[in-house]
Amino acid sequence: MRHLLWIILAAVLLLANVVVAGWTEITDLRRAREWRVVQAGAAGAGLRGVHVRVDQVWAGTAPDLSERALVLVRLALRGPEPARQGWTGCDVSLRDAADRVWLPLISADSAGAVRVLSPDGEDNGRCNPVPHDAPPDGQEFLSDQIFLVPAELLKGARLRVSAWGTRPEALEFPVKPVLRDLH
Repeated sequence: MRHLLWIILAAVLLLANVVVAGWTEITDLRRAREWRVVQAGAAGAGLRGVHVRVDQVWAGTAPDLSERALVLVRLALRGPEPARQGWTGCDVSLRDAADRVWLPLISADSAGAVRVLSPDGEDNGRCNPVPHDAPPDGQEFLSDQIFLVPAELLKGARLRVSAWGTRPEALEFPVKPVLRDLH
């Protein structure tokens, strides 16, 4: 009888461990994925108190690498400071019709590539809704993301934007880049 009590106690503890671990895994999965995607237009859209719009999209191909393209996406974000706090961990990605995903380049050279593609020669930094030099509430600030993608993606790409505090919700924009010559 005593052994049966220990077996029941071990089974209850094992079940409790599975429930707690499973709950945390489900919570982490929910926060890591974009389950509810809202289609946004040229005017942009709001999500959790922050208005996001695609300001400009430029693309360029080099003559010796015509199968690849650099795409620069300039986002404009606007919202009050408390709402922007929920946008930390901002994720930006490009997707094609088959839902393949391209993430922004993050390297020492990406800032230089942004300056080359941008007509104004400015690099506004990556998507960070709480920059140290944030404008007052209600004013837009810009962020730049650069992607290296197959050239055929230029015809039908979608830009998806979300953040730690917005997931499982995300915004999705159709993008049509302005082509620039990189000679």
